Amino acid sequence: MPEFRVVVFSSMPPAEPWRLMRRIEREVPGARVAGLLYELRRVRTPLQRLRLWTKNLANPGYLPYAVRRIAAPLRRLLGNAGHALLRLAHASAVQPPVDSPQTLADLLQECQAHGWEVHLTPDMHSPDALEFVRALQADAGIVLGTRILKPALYNIPRHGSVNIHKRKVPDYRGGGPIGLWELLDAQKEIGVTIHRVDEQVDTGAVLRTATIPIDLFDTLESLALKADLVGEDLLVQAVRDFVHGTLHETPQTGPGRTFRGPKHFELPAYEQKIAPMRTPFRARRGRPVWKLLLRSSLYLWYLPWQNWRARWRKQFPVVILYHHLVSERPHPIGISTTAFLRHLRYLKRHYRIVPLEEAVAMLRAGQVDQPTVVLTLDDGYGENFVNLRAALRAEPAPVTLFVCPELIARNLPFPHDVRDARLDFPPLTPIQVQSLAADGIAIASHTRTHFDCASTDPAALHSEIAGSRADLELLLGCTVSYFSFPWGQPENISDAARELAAREYACYFSAFGGANRPGSFSGHLRRVSHPPHLWELELTLQGVLDFVR
Repeated sequence: MPEFRVVVFSSMPPAEPWRLMRRIEREVPGARVAGLLYELRRVRTPLQRLRLWTKNLANPGYLPYAVRRIAAPLRRLLGNAGHALLRLAHASAVQPPVDSPQTLADLLQECQAHGWEVHLTPDMHSPDALEFVRALQADAGIVLGTRILKPALYNIPRHGSVNIHKRKVPDYRGGGPIGLWELLDAQKEIGVTIHRVDEQVDTGAVLRTATIPIDLFDTLESLALKADLVGEDLLVQAVRDFVHGTLHETPQTGPGRTFRGPKHFELPAYEQKIAPMRTPFRARRGRPVWKLLLRSSLYLWYLPWQNWRARWRKQFPVVILYHHLVSERPHPIGISTTAFLRHLRYLKRHYRIVPLEEAVAMLRAGQVDQPTVVLTLDDGYGENFVNLRAALRAEPAPVTLFVCPELIARNLPFPHDVRDARLDFPPLTPIQVQSLAADGIAIASHTRTHFDCASTDPAALHSEIAGSRADLELLLGCTVSYFSFPWGQPENISDAARELAAREYACYFSAFGGANRPGSFSGHLRRVSHPPHLWELELTLQGVLDFVR
């Protein structure tokens, strides 16, 4: 069967086309990225900038916007100084890893490594750009964040081209921030659509579509994060439909509406209109401010000395965090997508985030030379499939999910949610677990049914602890080496359960709190709850929130 060749048209930041092209080749057997036509963004001359500035001054919203733009470098400078002081206190040389191409040079290097042809152009409709696309002999084109294209370009591929539109059609054609018009209209969901490109804006036949609910804590940022992810998923599925011959096209009907996207300086006025309609997510603090300030005073003398000693000895502790649910709906163990994203960005800036397997290896070896953190999530909530992935798409980081395979297989709510009559938070599906594993998220065991392992019943313990491993290995087709106890406190772990977990798994995890010291590995590792408030998270990682290091 010949390869199905795809060409991508884009002018988005380099990471966006790179991520899509990599997913197409990895997830769609029979598809091949033939090349990328990348339009360079036009840089205004100083005279053009001055004319635009003079023209926009007549708009009352422009001056505050301009002031913020001018002040932005100073804010960044002050922020960077604060981060530098914190790294000094951490004794850390950690720099945020580059997870995807950030510059055009990075993108060109990645494309060369994958054998993808690339053409950079200031004009996608120039003769040399059109000739480049013709020479690729592509079967389909994908439009990813470009200006409006002409038929002379998008009709070159044998099956034409498709576009992603992160709104419902025909009701929300056109531009603007994702979710803006829907929030103003008090809608309950936004749409994401893959449609054919034609001469009119967003009017082509629909190939794939999905909806994303607008929940209580959703913002323009969270909706954009999720729409970016879902849109990328749909594009990959559309390519799969082309390859397998399962493409189904639905013509758009009805008059529809087309929106003009607001200019940057107009957006704050729209956000002010939205604000009274929304409920912001507020991370709960577990301790009063005075206590947090008292603990923070340790950064002035105790913590720098301790951390620099740990660096000299290569004996930093490894902190294994556990969370449960990334959601825009209220839940006592939930955190919003944007809040979790902020945590990821902070952690990547000040700590080394490593996969669980690597952390175990470092603890066994007895050397940890940087402040090190592991991210885990328990139970296997279904909303994590979109919300967690959306945050990780924006800030990639290794994560381990401890899941309950029987609840997943039977689509049953978790016992703590049943106890609290909170039955609208279902688990992941088996297919979603497989997809997460294929995406590189590690899957581990959390008993079959979120069982309280305080039990001493040998048959029940064997079914829940050993049986969950067998279930997951059958589902995933790979070895499952790690197990965490539900609830995870001493009163939830009997001696019989501990002994069985030690026999069945390479390592098991409690929720005793505190950190894990190099050289003290015994098969049992401690985890600590991941606080939703960033201030408390930092104090937890430094071991001074509860003075458990």
